[in-house]
Amino acid sequence: MSNSDTKWSADGTNIPNIEPHTKTKHLLIEQYVTDLIYTLYGTGKRGVTNFTIVDGFSGGGIYNDRESHNIWHGSPIRLINAVRKGYLKSQRTYPLNVKFIFIERNKEHLKCLKNVGMSQAEFGQLSDEEPHTFTTEFPKGIGERIEQCEFISDEFENKVNYCVFQAEQRKGHSLFFLDPYGWSDVSMESFRTINRLNKSEIIYTFMINFIKRFIYDPKWTGRTTFEQILETDGYFDINHFQTLDTFGEQAGFRNELIRLFRDKGNAKKIITFAMMPRNEERVLYYLIHICSHLRALEVMKDGSWNFNNLDYQYHYDIYGYGFKTAAYYEEHQLDIKLDINQDSETACINKLSKDIDYLINNNPDGILFKTLCAQTMELNPATRKHYCKYLQLLQDAKEIEIVRKGKRIKITEKTKLENSDIIRRSHQQTLFALRPFIQR
Repeated sequence: MSNSDTKWSADGTNIPNIEPHTKTKHLLIEQYVTDLIYTLYGTGKRGVTNFTIVDGFSGGGIYNDRESHNIWHGSPIRLINAVRKGYLKSQRTYPLNVKFIFIERNKEHLKCLKNVGMSQAEFGQLSDEEPHTFTTEFPKGIGERIEQCEFISDEFENKVNYCVFQAEQRKGHSLFFLDPYGWSDVSMESFRTINRLNKSEIIYTFMINFIKRFIYDPKWTGRTTFEQILETDGYFDINHFQTLDTFGEQAGFRNELIRLFRDKGNAKKIITFAMMPRNEERVLYYLIHICSHLRALEVMKDGSWNFNNLDYQYHYDIYGYGFKTAAYYEEHQLDIKLDINQDSETACINKLSKDIDYLINNNPDGILFKTLCAQTMELNPATRKHYCKYLQLLQDAKEIEIVRKGKRIKITEKTKLENSDIIRRSHQQTLFALRPFIQR
């Protein structure tokens, strides 16, 4: 991403400094794409073999890192690296075919990426925009990886249909990483267009700072444009917002944003990660992940836990559809905010217990593990491992029983839950009896 203060020269003699929150974002994206390739390409008898990865606001590809005094690679370089890491981790011998599309409206920035950043990362050969085949020897044979990069100097909005067409023609799986300059650079129509793809997902950053000065001002001259581009008519009632600096207002705004994407952008599954400056409780921007498949959502949550700390933490309990007002969150913030003195995993399990207990208690004949995850995964920060851990606790306390292919089984750390496993209340106990023990 780049903005008015972020400049690259075509020859790389002038490059911007990298901010700590941007580094965290880059690392999270790199981790996610690595895990995504490993999960979709590297699992099963034969996984997904074709990927189309679009970086809609690629910037110049390199930064100065003031902490290490070294060069920091931007998102285009990290996306390529991530694919290679996932490929090597998979150790599969059938071909992996990936096309990267890098879009940047500033021609100088794009030249820096193509001619300097790619070269410094030792990806110079990909700058010719032709397909390149790489072979790797694995213990079970030789694998083949085909990579191609395309560099486009234009506004992302002008190339959305082209990128979607490329993804459709190539089939397989597509990922759109959209880290725009401001709220006006990606329209709600573009989100709908991408979400119509059968197997696609979007990682989108939404900077609150761009609009916090204006959203509560009835005289804001950009309101009409804001409503037209993001189709916000009926959302973000200004009577509920004053400064967007308080926890409650940020929570309410975030939930309205998610409701908007569900209603107008056809987002099927969606979670957020709050990026927060050090020693502050003010959200700088949200990293929003939109996908259509539960597994992609699970993979993102797995990766984001590696970066869930006191500087860049989740807002717990601000998931779901978000019809509560900002005032509700102001009144209940002590209950819904992560206690920094409590272990994050314990807090996560306590939050998860409320979502899971309700479903199990209301399905006395049992509920599939896959269904349990599908109905609650967007409501809490828990990963699949957290689900298994909590259900194992309930099982050990004889609160539930787990049935696989008609037989009761015992889940341990080595015996994992499967999607088709049935979770049901035990006849010996009443659910919720374990809650006091877990919350100590």
